[in-house]
Amino acid sequence: MPSVESSKRFLASYLDSLVMIKQAPNADMLKGKSVVSYDQGFTCNTKVSDGRQKNNVKWLPPEEGMAKLNTDGSFVSMNEAGEGMVLRDHTGTVICAAMRNLRYCNDATDAELAAIEDGIAWALNWTELGFTVETDCAEAIQLIRDDTPNTSIYAARVQVIREMMRERDVVVVKISREANRASHELAKLGRVQDRTATWLRSFPLEIATVIHSDCNSINS
Repeated sequence: MPSVESSKRFLASYLDSLVMIKQAPNADMLKGKSVVSYDQGFTCNTKVSDGRQKNNVKWLPPEEGMAKLNTDGSFVSMNEAGEGMVLRDHTGTVICAAMRNLRYCNDATDAELAAIEDGIAWALNWTELGFTVETDCAEAIQLIRDDTPNTSIYAARVQVIREMMRERDVVVVKISREANRASHELAKLGRVQDRTATWLRSFPLEIATVIHSDCNSINS
């Protein structure tokens, strides 16, 4: 029969192991170099970060055989606004990109709707693929999806958008700003540079970093 002292040492060692497993689950038990704190008790030492910080919101490609149109509006004042559009396939390849300076824009929502309207019309001409539209403006989506007659100052734009969407069963989807960076940068360029431009199978250098980052996210 083991002595009382031996039993005490065994129980103490066993308790140390249990506490270390709880406080330092990634520690190497064979090396035994982790420090055990009885003041801390069975609380885990491992820091758990906010899950929202781990989720890097990225642009996601469409399904194979489909395209995706990202649009954004940039508004400062009635005479200083812009829109940006990027149309890409399932590999992230740019089918076309565009930016435009907007004249006589009422407000930020009007700029967002203008980008969606011009973007859909533009995509219908440049691809035969089915496509979805992504925007970070919840208000614009609500105006488009609402089945009731629109009597707001945006009524004309909303009606045109709804009619074009029926041509190819287009769906407009809300995404985060982080996933809409390419069109955001184009809209800002159109506004700041007072410029209208279109790129076919290409894009301006100003958004190259964003486009490449979006492509890299497909395989990450």
